[in-house]
Amino acid sequence: MTKFGLDFGTTNSSISLNTDGRVALLNIDQNAPDPSVIRSALYFFPRKLVISNKVTQEQIASNTFMASQIHYEGEVKNLIGAEAITQYLQDNKNKTSGVRRKVYTGRKHELITWTNPYSGRVYKEWFPEFYEEVDFGTGRLLHALKTALKSPLYKRTTIYGDFYSLENLIAILIREIKERAENLAGQEIKEITCGRPVHFSDDGKKDELASNRLAEALKLAGFERTNFEYEPIGAAKYFLSKRKTKKEKILVFDFGGGTLDTAIVEFDNGFKVLATDGVYIGGNLLNSRIFQAKLGDYFGKIITYGDSQLPMPKHFNESLNSWFAIPNLNNPEDMNFLRSGARYHNTDLAALDRLVYLIEMNLGFEIYEAIEIAKKELSEKPASNIIYKDGPIDIDVSITKTEFEEIINDDVLKIKQTVLTTLEKAELEPEQISVVVRTGGSSLIPAVEQMLVSIFGTSKVQLFDTFTSIAAGLSL
Repeated sequence: MTKFGLDFGTTNSSISLNTDGRVALLNIDQNAPDPSVIRSALYFFPRKLVISNKVTQEQIASNTFMASQIHYEGEVKNLIGAEAITQYLQDNKNKTSGVRRKVYTGRKHELITWTNPYSGRVYKEWFPEFYEEVDFGTGRLLHALKTALKSPLYKRTTIYGDFYSLENLIAILIREIKERAENLAGQEIKEITCGRPVHFSDDGKKDELASNRLAEALKLAGFERTNFEYEPIGAAKYFLSKRKTKKEKILVFDFGGGTLDTAIVEFDNGFKVLATDGVYIGGNLLNSRIFQAKLGDYFGKIITYGDSQLPMPKHFNESLNSWFAIPNLNNPEDMNFLRSGARYHNTDLAALDRLVYLIEMNLGFEIYEAIEIAKKELSEKPASNIIYKDGPIDIDVSITKTEFEEIINDDVLKIKQTVLTTLEKAELEPEQISVVVRTGGSSLIPAVEQMLVSIFGTSKVQLFDTFTSIAAGLSL
């Protein structure tokens, strides 16, 4: 008998095979440092944009031509995992054109019908806008798609002239993982147990929306039957499968890129879940905290402009909080503002120039990767440097472990409260927990480990199979 478990993560994903009780991780990305762990990244190669010869250069510059006056040539091609990121960085280097622009469509409250090129599914919806986003320049990288599942605003997007729902984008990524796993296992995978966070969102309706969307994505990916399991429960099952004890209570602390999830389970001649909890704090959020604290001013966070010394519009700073939101600023309205109005009586033109370059050259992913590298180094060193150089951007900023701990202190306190709440739900005291199992990449952060030690003691807190414990347990 065989079973498969899928951990579709915000940052990384893995899939396991259980054959008669023997669990093995499948090496689905031979280009990754650990082939059993694949980056949850999807890259669309650029397609040639053809603009009608009746459109003038002035129209192109001002985006006053119709969307019907353009089309894309060439087939849709994409990559996933390490290859996706490598190709994106290669294609994005020395790019001179913008990533996306809005062109005039002429539509107003028009009912449109469109067919997704991958699923074949037909969609009907009202198109309320006068403008439509069009891809220029290099390809599109999509990462951390899991974080968008809970957002009712993220319905669909256009990529090189084709419409995609969020479910279909996730399905494309998972379908490729599925096919690679099938080739390795030598059999078709019809049924999957997929992990999910304890809470996608604190909002019940958004949590239900995320669950339904993930189920739909898995169906579109080709699975006939899908079962869901809380991610920390998967890790608990795998941990207990390695133990020889007859009776104990364990707390799983699963701290990944998108969420923190906790679970308390009891093993006493059987497996019993006593409590679960979670909070929407993960490694991605901590990276944005670092960006704001160490690089925010460098990219114009405290810029003022005009006779009244107005602060920069709020949405600029908000978009810088995640690398995948930065390209949204590359539109005519915002770029015209940065090139004209924001320069009047500006208090830091150099910072403004760096911000413009960051947006135009689409460097958000690379800068956030530099932050991630520095953050990981702080798990082993007392200090590190965020280093990135390109054009006017010359970053070499020191960050100490103490600084980092101060930056994330409020988040650590919320995480601590989540752990204590989980104990309360289980009606247990810390001393009644046999082992605290740390898993997930963000669980490596020393401040997080010390918080757990302060509650449970050093001897009980154990690091376990950081990146693959969930996938392994989901197939048990």
